[in-house]
Amino acid sequence: MKKINALSVLLLAVVLLLLGQACEKMEDTYAQYLQGGEIIYPGKADSLRAFPGDQRIALQWLIVSDPKVVRTVVYWNNGTDSITVPIQKSADIDTITVILPDMEEGLYTFDVYTYDSLGNRSVGSQVIGEVYGETYHQTISNRLVRSVEWLDLPQEGDIPAFKGAQINWYGVNMQAVFMDIRYTHEDGRIVAIREEPVRVSGRPPLFRETTRLPDWQRNSAITYRTAFMPDTLAIDTFFTEYTVYAPLSREEQP
Repeated sequence: MKKINALSVLLLAVVLLLLGQACEKMEDTYAQYLQGGEIIYPGKADSLRAFPGDQRIALQWLIVSDPKVVRTVVYWNNGTDSITVPIQKSADIDTITVILPDMEEGLYTFDVYTYDSLGNRSVGSQVIGEVYGETYHQTISNRLVRSVEWLDLPQEGDIPAFKGAQINWYGVNMQAVFMDIRYTHEDGRIVAIREEPVRVSGRPPLFRETTRLPDWQRNSAITYRTAFMPDTLAIDTFFTEYTVYAPLSREEQP
């Protein structure tokens, strides 16, 4: 039993000796950074967010409380690309927004640091953002027309009379946000309307299956395009080319 106790004491002494040496090395490591005084970290970029766009991207962050911050540097592509953003701190929380143009399509990691006038750098903030471009353009397509019909409906109770066209649509991608439609009024004017999805709380936006064009000049062409947003935070809208729908050429009218 005494031999076992002696062995335990010896092992404990060795462990304590190793821990002591490790602490000394750690203190030496920190000491080289603390020469000349305590390390000063400016307030970091807070609530950093990325907003994707068409060959560009927007970054936004907050400078909350540190009046010493004078500039921010944004790095991407593993630090090979950067941009410096001057900061004029106010007494309130400042929202900083910067747009990076002429970006190649792809996924990026952005590291953001703030600096004070003495060159002290903050702890980094990081966000991942995506830039869209031609590849995304090639994935979107215009909504398809199922048919166009002429309506001449009398008033029924509280429902007003209607005379014009009704477009019957096929479905559309969930990233579609609206459609621009142009048609010829019966008096010869070109009318432009924007068809948006119906929004109901707690449900995803949903496009109607039909669109009515009041006082449409019968048998005249209808042109339209569909707009898409690849992300709810996107700063750009992507459009298809206009499609010309000519009912007579499709034998939609008698």
